[in-house]
Amino acid sequence: MTENQNTPTTELDFDEWLAGGERTTHHVTLFGRLDLLADIEELEKQRIPYEAPPEGDEALGGETDPNAELDAKIAVLEAQVYASKREFRVSAITGNEELDLLDQIRKDLAKEIEAAAAEGRREAKTTAKLMDITAPADINALARTGANEKTNEVVSRELRVRKIAMAAKTRIKGDWAPISRDQVERMLTILGDAQMGLIADAVIASSDDVPLVTVPKS
Repeated sequence: MTENQNTPTTELDFDEWLAGGERTTHHVTLFGRLDLLADIEELEKQRIPYEAPPEGDEALGGETDPNAELDAKIAVLEAQVYASKREFRVSAITGNEELDLLDQIRKDLAKEIEAAAAEGRREAKTTAKLMDITAPADINALARTGANEKTNEVVSRELRVRKIAMAAKTRIKGDWAPISRDQVERMLTILGDAQMGLIADAVIASSDDVPLVTVPKS
């Protein structure tokens, strides 16, 4: 066997390959009307136990399905839930991009972060009094912990919002378009943390999880 027998016949152009690359991406489906699931659940509870007659017996005057009207209402609601779905395309974020977001958050929310720290210190001092802690070093340690916890809450929440805004796109007139930070805030308010958690989890999966690639057998 000669030295070049295992060499590809055409050399891979690394820059060309990289130029055509994309980051790991996941698709997420959210629904705008999941509240209707509660209505469907209530209708399901109203079902009457019923065994359908053998095929053809309906024509002989057999009893009709007592759940037919309920089924029709449920079908309408299920259609409305399905019609409220929206697809999102969530791509990976690099470590440097996340650090940049954190730096910007600390600048943009400097006042909010300081206010949260002050609140944490106040709560910690109140706790110290209730627990009869009098040593200055212990009180200061408790205050630092309280301040850190409160500031981390502010920074973590804002980081989550901005990571989603950076990573997620949705279809607008057939094309994938980015969503703004304010739109993410509105989605959190309207859809809630549970659904938005699906996108947040997709950001983590795209950024941190090792992708599994199935290679077809030759």
